[in-house]
Amino acid sequence: MGPDTYSVANINRPRFAFTRTLSTIGPILAVFVVAMCVLFGIFYGLIKAYLNHGVNERLTRATAQMVKRTPEEARRDIDERSKRDVSNVRPYGLFDASGQPITGNIPALPPHVVDWKPFQYDRWVMDHNGWEYLHIRALAATYANGERVVVGQGIDDMLRFDVLLIRVALLGLVSTIVVGVSCGFALNAVSNRRIRVIRESCQEIVISDFERRLPVRGTHDDVDRLVVIVNSMLDDIQRLVHELRGVCAWIAHDLRTPMTSLRAGLERAQRNAVQPQEYQQAVVQAIVQSDRVLNRFSALLRIAEIEAHAQRANFRLIDLGEILLDVAELYEPLAEERGVQLIVEAQGEAPILGDRDLIFGAIENLLDNALKFTPGGGTVTMRLVQLEQASMVEVADTGPGIPPPEREAVLRPFYRSAQISGMPQPGHGLGLSLVAATARLHGADLSIEEGKPGCRVQMRFAART
Repeated sequence: MGPDTYSVANINRPRFAFTRTLSTIGPILAVFVVAMCVLFGIFYGLIKAYLNHGVNERLTRATAQMVKRTPEEARRDIDERSKRDVSNVRPYGLFDASGQPITGNIPALPPHVVDWKPFQYDRWVMDHNGWEYLHIRALAATYANGERVVVGQGIDDMLRFDVLLIRVALLGLVSTIVVGVSCGFALNAVSNRRIRVIRESCQEIVISDFERRLPVRGTHDDVDRLVVIVNSMLDDIQRLVHELRGVCAWIAHDLRTPMTSLRAGLERAQRNAVQPQEYQQAVVQAIVQSDRVLNRFSALLRIAEIEAHAQRANFRLIDLGEILLDVAELYEPLAEERGVQLIVEAQGEAPILGDRDLIFGAIENLLDNALKFTPGGGTVTMRLVQLEQASMVEVADTGPGIPPPEREAVLRPFYRSAQISGMPQPGHGLGLSLVAATARLHGADLSIEEGKPGCRVQMRFAART
């Protein structure tokens, strides 16, 4: 059953693929064929009108010349012209008032002839090659005595040219259809091949290979641009997956210490406490440890809220310089208490589009970290730098700095640099994660540079006017 089913599927697949391809290129080919038919129709009509106009002009001039002459002069002229026109290409005829022929090589006056209005008639003629069927376009005029002159011109060459035009058009149309269908199938095959490669890559990525990315040709076509966007999304997904795995491990590791201290303190109080003061002290310590845990969860929830872009509704036009001065004013007493010199360099306005509270919190975290890890007698500098197309906030300190290999890692939740993890106030490792999330939400570039000594953290926002 299995092999038979597989073979039937393989046999039917080319037919289904052909049908799908034809249904894809069919509408485009139909529009192109219709456009070509319309274009040829216009071209054919213009050529035919131009040729008819030339014949009509010649007939009008010849007829006008005949009318200017007397009937006797016209009779002699028509008789001479008829004898010279052995091929009946330019026939002439003179008829009396009753329509009977007087002279010329037009045997009979065609019925329903209107003066000065071109008309066509057909006739058989005998030449050296035998009988030939001629198509003639003619013009008639009437003399004062009632006689009528008819001037004609053979249009068989025009009709043969018309047939040739139609044949060329049909040949071009058939060639266009063949070339269009061939090119359509070729382009569809190339496109399907590339889509198949992308589909297989996506399947491998979904199964296990998160490091793999969709192939880019470098042609910068629509598919390439789409692939670049998908690869960027995959980068974000991979980063979020790694962060999620790391956060789970970091939460388990980071909360173990305060929860262990909380449980140990409560056990000691249960076993050893006798006085109310001892129970009260145990409760105070339990509250302190609980606050640490809650603060960590609050910071994590804040990061999740920012990453979910839930705050975009609060975006307004704000001034970075004003926010920088407000943060500096808030932390100036703390800097004096720790013996750290706080320098603020912010002049002029720097309007950007963003959430004031989030940006205030991000700059506050940067300044808090700088003050926390800068020893007494050091310096913390806050700058607002106006660039050509951006506004940059920089917080520089003279602390221990962050080694280059760890500058990306410190932006992840719960990560703490090895140089500062042993300091009295190491923190819980979520401050820079909040800053990074805020920067991503606002489309800002966040970078950590060497301070010599210390480090410089820079956030570049796109300027708005």
